[in-house]
Amino acid sequence: MTSDDAHDPIVDELTRLQSLASDHGWTDRVRTRCRTQLVKGQACRARTNMPARFARRVVAPVIVGGFCVLYIAALVITTLRLQGALH
Repeated sequence: MTSDDAHDPIVDELTRLQSLASDHGWTDRVRTRCRTQLVKGQACRARTNMPARFARRVVAPVIVGGFCVLYIAALVITTLRLQGALH
């Protein structure tokens, strides 16, 4: 603090403010509430995640594989047409 700040009204007001003390009861309640919400969310996601897990493991590879087969078939047909094998 410099000598110019000694008579600053804002500094005087700031020195009068009380410092806040932490409320351990409140923090414990917030932690308990957060943990409860996290556990509920995990249980809910575990129940609703089954169709998403099935889609991710089965349906998505089938769709990607199907597009790959169509692409390769189109390449083979185009190559055969260019070579004159298919008229």
